Amino acid sequence: MYKITAIVWHSHATVLRKAAAKVKDHLNVKVYSARNLQEGKEDLESARADLAGADLIFFYRSTGESIWEELEGGIRGLGRPVVCAAYAPALWAFSTVPAEVVAKCHAYIVQGGEENFARMLRYLAAVILGAPFAIQQPLLFPWVGIYHPDAPSHFQAVEDYLNWYERRAPLVGLLFARNQWVNKTLAVEDALIRALEARGLGVIPAFCYSLKDEGLGTKGSGEVVREYFLDPDGRPRIAAMVKLLCFFLSARSRTDDFLREGVAASGVEMLKQLGVPVFQPAISFYRTVEEWAEDPQGLNQDISWSVALPEFEGVIEPLFLAAVRRQGELEVREPVAERVERIVARIANWVRLQEKPAAERRIAFILHNNPCASVEATVGGGANLDTLESVARILKRLKESGYAVEVPASGKELIDTIMARKAIAEFRWTTADEIVSKGGALKLMAVEEYRAWFDRLSSRVRDRLVEAWGSPPGEAQKGVPAAMVYKGRIIITGVCYGNAVVCVQPKRGCAGARCDGQVCKILHDPEVPPPHQYLATYRYLEREFGADVIVHVGTHGNLEFLPGKGVGLSGECYPDLALGTVPHLYI
Repeated sequence: MYKITAIVWHSHATVLRKAAAKVKDHLNVKVYSARNLQEGKEDLESARADLAGADLIFFYRSTGESIWEELEGGIRGLGRPVVCAAYAPALWAFSTVPAEVVAKCHAYIVQGGEENFARMLRYLAAVILGAPFAIQQPLLFPWVGIYHPDAPSHFQAVEDYLNWYERRAPLVGLLFARNQWVNKTLAVEDALIRALEARGLGVIPAFCYSLKDEGLGTKGSGEVVREYFLDPDGRPRIAAMVKLLCFFLSARSRTDDFLREGVAASGVEMLKQLGVPVFQPAISFYRTVEEWAEDPQGLNQDISWSVALPEFEGVIEPLFLAAVRRQGELEVREPVAERVERIVARIANWVRLQEKPAAERRIAFILHNNPCASVEATVGGGANLDTLESVARILKRLKESGYAVEVPASGKELIDTIMARKAIAEFRWTTADEIVSKGGALKLMAVEEYRAWFDRLSSRVRDRLVEAWGSPPGEAQKGVPAAMVYKGRIIITGVCYGNAVVCVQPKRGCAGARCDGQVCKILHDPEVPPPHQYLATYRYLEREFGADVIVHVGTHGNLEFLPGKGVGLSGECYPDLALGTVPHLYI
């Protein structure tokens, strides 16, 4: 039996292993991931032994790993035929077989799918090793199309899809990679489609090759967006878009993503024409769901690729969506059901915000406050920006645009109203009694109302809150009195301006008149959860006030410093718990 040893780009390892299983009766194919070899997750010595004993060596060369030079140096004296394929043809030169053989392998790989990879293995065995296999040409698949899990086949024209699809509007465009469709690894896409439809939204799930390649005849992903998500008159067919491709919309090659001037800007211009919110959930290509869940940072190697790079095009909501699930040597993408629901709820609320008449929209403004700096004089701090006047002017523009809001005459009037009513968190000379007596409380939330939400939190979150602040609504803990509690109820502060409220960010940790330098450390302690009143305030804004959007104004507050992962938050991270599913803006 002929033996082939393959070391490939990590993304191709699983499909090649599946293909190897299809030819196992005739070929002994051993597959290694270059990334796993470099990271020590697969045994390098075993790989070297398999290379030495192979009849044929196959590389799919990538540029992301430094181990390739070592691997290539180790096979130079073996005298085995070497096929070195790669996305960049310049790397084919390491091959010891004719260039047309490498080009043929590239054709199988680009078309993708288990069967094409199996055909490639048989082809190599036949033309290089003389095995008695009939050569089968690559199966050809469309570069773009529309997929739906209930459809009998894909659609090439959006009109044909919409004629088949029963749901009409509002529609959400889903843009994902063709290789997921070809390889039938669609668990993430299917989960999003099902969750969106469960909320009454329709979906146009479009797949495409990630890059524009004139040699292959592929369209750029931006062209696919125009073809499927804009109507013939240039108007959007969709109310929102979910982008699962990390490449820029106008990219022509992997290098082009980073080097070509204006590559991101042209995508931004196209998205401006589309004119809808574009969501880019984060998918980890390096970690399992369990590894992500246990890591306090959340994501690390994925940040540049899955979060930072897409932000150049102005996409939003990089919420964690999925990671790797390992089945022996195979890897597949696994969606996290709770995160899918969180993302889809956010999308649905952004769509609802668009459809809601301006006069019915409700907005919550959250002003920054750093009580440890200058007592109450820091309300609305904004790093030399006049955030108070800004909010007053925004409210004026909203009223002119049809919003049912009241407008303070100026930023001075706004802060005077806040301070006169003591619509702040208690601190030093401000007591809970004074906040209530002067009208600073939007609501006194009963413990039973708060617990209806609190009791649904995970036991780990509940236990951590109780340990730090006592049982709801809060209790004295280690000499720190309960914060923002009045006669057993939680004080929610702010000033109402019709369908808008202006709130000072709720208490992070300081308590009453005590200010000895110890309690203040809580403000930036990444391990201490916020008090019950903090979370109750955001719950009030989301559920009772019914905010359609929350706007944090000025210098960043402390929301992003609450305990939880740095990137790729979970449902147990406190910034995620606070914001819930309300659309959120920083200005």
